[in-house]
Amino acid sequence: MNSHLRSEAIYKALLKDGALRLSELAQRLSVSMPTIRKDVDEMAQAQRVERSRGMVRLRQGVSFMSDGTGSSHLRNNAEKARIGQKAAALVGNGESIILDCGATTTEMAKNLASREGLRVVTSALNIAMILGAEPSNRIMLPGGLFKPETISLSGEKTSTFFEGMFADKLFLAAGGVAMDVGLSYPDFIDLHIKRAMIEAANRVYLVCESSKFGKRDFAAFGAIDEVDVLITDRGLEPRFVEWLTQQDVEIIYAD
Repeated sequence: MNSHLRSEAIYKALLKDGALRLSELAQRLSVSMPTIRKDVDEMAQAQRVERSRGMVRLRQGVSFMSDGTGSSHLRNNAEKARIGQKAAALVGNGESIILDCGATTTEMAKNLASREGLRVVTSALNIAMILGAEPSNRIMLPGGLFKPETISLSGEKTSTFFEGMFADKLFLAAGGVAMDVGLSYPDFIDLHIKRAMIEAANRVYLVCESSKFGKRDFAAFGAIDEVDVLITDRGLEPRFVEWLTQQDVEIIYAD
């Protein structure tokens, strides 16, 4: 079992049991203590779990909410709400768009409720439900593995759904944006689908708070020059503004 499969097994075990000793996880996965410590440390760095005194548990708010409406990633946040509203203003009736999963794209979907005739491709079940409330919208969902923490479908098979697709716009989420590695995300399982979304879109919009700049998440999935437009808040540091300008990335601020 490789490290990615182990991290998913650890996540599922914690989702079921709440908290476990490292020794118990090592026994369940038939690996050594140094291996399980390395896996858990990587998951902690990606902000998926918390480790303390030989115990590990899911990071507060990561598990699926009991009312089925979302996760901590989807709770209202002022910056995400403003960015989502600004992004929605860039979509007109009848356009074909791809919406990535995440809190900001969920806020965007809420602001698209008045649009008609959209062709929407999304891996996020909650976004599909929001936009599917308008009968004239056509909502397309790929197959794949269900991820409770993002209420989405993912995996390598999910990415094949985008082959041969040509959408007007992609609204993309990222866990981190750094000058040396570009775009990154907490989980390997999502990398194939993010790359496939980028390939399928005529224009790529990155919806991302300024606080994510300068951070490297668990796995890189694309260079910044694959992004056409960044929609962010006014907190973006001048050094990142200069870098993005050099990469011909247009910046739109959500005021």
